[in-house]
Amino acid sequence: MKKQNLAVDIVDQIVSDGVDRGILHLYTEDEQLVGNTITLRGKTIVNFGSCSYLGLEFDRRLKDAAKAAIDRYGTQFSESRSYVSAGPYRELESLLEQIFEQPCVVASTTSLGHLSCIPVLVAPNDAIVMDQQVHDSVQRACRLATTIGTHLEVVRHNRCDLLERKLEDLCARHPRVWYMADGTYSMYGDTAPMNDIYALLDSRENFHLYIDDSHGMSIAGKHGRGRILDGRAFHRKMVLAASLNKAFAAGGGVLVFPDRESARKVRTCGGPMITSGPMQPSQLGAAIASARIHLSPELEQMQHELRERLEFTRDRIREHGLPLVSAEGAALFFIGVGLPKVGYNIIRRLLERGFYTNLAIFPAVPMRNTGVRFTVTRLHTFEQIAQLVAAIAEELPRALSDEQSSFDEVYRAFHLARPAASAPLPAPASDGVDGIRLTHATSIRAFAASEWDGLFGGHGFDSHGLKLLEESFRNNDREEYNCEFDYIVVRDARGLPIVAGFFTRTRWKDDMLAPAALSALVERERATDPYFLTSRVLSCGSLVTEGPHLYIARSSPLWKVALSRLLEKLSYLSGESRVDTLVFRDFYGEDPELDRVFLDHGFFKFDMPETNVLDLAGISSIAEWHARLSTHAKRNFRVEVRRHRDKFDAEFVTAATGAELRYWYELYENVRRKNLGLNTFALPFRLFEKILLDDRWDKLVLRLRPEFDHLQSNTPVCFVFAYRSAETYVPTLIGLDYRYNAEYKVYKQAVYRTVLRAMELGSKRVLLGFSASTDKRKVGARAVKTYGYMQGKDGFNFDVLRALEVRAKAAPGSREAVVVAEGGTT
Repeated sequence: MKKQNLAVDIVDQIVSDGVDRGILHLYTEDEQLVGNTITLRGKTIVNFGSCSYLGLEFDRRLKDAAKAAIDRYGTQFSESRSYVSAGPYRELESLLEQIFEQPCVVASTTSLGHLSCIPVLVAPNDAIVMDQQVHDSVQRACRLATTIGTHLEVVRHNRCDLLERKLEDLCARHPRVWYMADGTYSMYGDTAPMNDIYALLDSRENFHLYIDDSHGMSIAGKHGRGRILDGRAFHRKMVLAASLNKAFAAGGGVLVFPDRESARKVRTCGGPMITSGPMQPSQLGAAIASARIHLSPELEQMQHELRERLEFTRDRIREHGLPLVSAEGAALFFIGVGLPKVGYNIIRRLLERGFYTNLAIFPAVPMRNTGVRFTVTRLHTFEQIAQLVAAIAEELPRALSDEQSSFDEVYRAFHLARPAASAPLPAPASDGVDGIRLTHATSIRAFAASEWDGLFGGHGFDSHGLKLLEESFRNNDREEYNCEFDYIVVRDARGLPIVAGFFTRTRWKDDMLAPAALSALVERERATDPYFLTSRVLSCGSLVTEGPHLYIARSSPLWKVALSRLLEKLSYLSGESRVDTLVFRDFYGEDPELDRVFLDHGFFKFDMPETNVLDLAGISSIAEWHARLSTHAKRNFRVEVRRHRDKFDAEFVTAATGAELRYWYELYENVRRKNLGLNTFALPFRLFEKILLDDRWDKLVLRLRPEFDHLQSNTPVCFVFAYRSAETYVPTLIGLDYRYNAEYKVYKQAVYRTVLRAMELGSKRVLLGFSASTDKRKVGARAVKTYGYMQGKDGFNFDVLRALEVRAKAAPGSREAVVVAEGGTT
């Protein structure tokens, strides 16, 4: 799995899908923008997506000032500020210091301001704690700070109780601990708990705050200094950043400091302050004009007019009973809709009604927490606001009905209490729509073996094998040794399966597919906290089985409906059993049509490690197999396999003592612990006991002959447990004594013996699994690109894992690289 590209891949999937649907990457078609309407696809649309909350971008004074600045200074002043700044910079910073009554430094953008400030003020021995939802631009600057050794952690969003617990540890170990937060968060519009944060600042001397109040700037506070400073003094241990590109209606950003020395140091040493281009004359001119308005009595009237509109909006939303996620006074609103497909549906409907709103979707919010995000500005009329809210109230039930969802699902997804006055629910999807019927069972015994094996027997997990897994993964003494099993079949009116699969609910390690070096760091913490960075997962298949776990009759015209029904059932099951993540895995090849279905239901696609499949169809002898090998593989077989073949005794055992089975289990643990690139919990010993008694499982044991056993261990050096299904041979478990592997190529010998056994049985294919692809290709296997789809309720563990990876790269091998996640598992 390309872990380092996962974030980029996710964004690419989501945004590209939005572009394809015609709701992202749009361009206005107006020759001139005036007021709050824009033209899209030839239609006049009321724009509820602007963050210019006071509407100052059309103020004649700002426009005239921008033009005058161009006339006086040209279209640009292209010099580094470390050498020369355009004269208006000094005036703008002076005016901003009057607004904030604190030292200020202007940055060309807020993002570059973060990159200038955080790596300079945060020292190598300091620690950073990021709020889970702090803006990405702040997170990037924090990750840059780790390159000098700064410790980095993540805390759950707005959880000051968990922050305080972290501070008890971090403040004792670091000269300063910085909390990174937003004043108003840009998706839900909720605010930082400033009273609690200020209390922590007052109670802990080495605790400091860095906060971005970009969405609060101008709309609140004396002279528009923001929501954070509205009725609150500037704290002596706080640095504040704000945008001049939103309600301020100019460009650039401002950094506000508790003292002159901090401002000077950032102005002198901040990387983008030295190397990046400055604000240009037109921006400076507009910003100066805006600052003068902010310092005038006129601003209070503008703020009052905006507040009236915000209160009006909240009242209308409440009247219609819409699922408003946050109602804290921000100028942005978030109406929860649940699944991405509902979000796409209603955004399209609102566009058709003449309203532009934002689709809030993963990864900005969790996959099942998609919403309609819209902003209200002073330029909106009360009539426009009322019309928008009414349109949402009318169209949301229709969008939910179209996508087989409901208000109950939305309120459940956002943990909201459903108001009594909310709009009526759309009729729930009937289980008999289009003749489709869903059957769910918790044991394979509920299904006819002939039908099930006809769907899945060729993949190596037939009904017989699943019975053994059910017996092995129940009533064990540790959580990760147990699974809940779910079997789902969706049938058409004739009773024929359209979609089917088996699923397990158990605990996984979140770093299962992470780089091995990162997993090694995480395992240090698991020495004392075995469930550190782990999650409850509902997955198709199991960690013992391999191959396509989902049957889809693509020839059926109802396959998408049937798959949607299955996904809805799994969503219910995941909520019922407190599952954190849904995973579908082992899909072979690209399938854009299937991608779209999963994306609609809140899943993103991810790369899995390539698997290895050896096709034996038409091969009946070792000579035929050998003839098909490449020249390089033949040489490898001759040098590394055949040369050692006679040094081993191979036995297919049918019985073993308890001590022997325990020893095989130790060999298995050797392999599992070494293979951190596929980091999983250990399998229960009961599975080994059940396999030993099952005659459908081959138990191959390799021993070195005494004359070659130079360590005189007189014990097996390898075992392989392989399952025999109708057409497929599946070597599932392996154990190795690595003391012999380098000299005698024990692993390659085991693979070779497995291939021999499959040919003896007449198997058509061997599923050789993930990892060691090079060795498996040398026996003729082909590497198959595989994909999965994932949906997480909460990305906190992923955020912690990402922070740990950043920290580990900055200080490899350091004990401090381990990031401890407070608040338990997700």
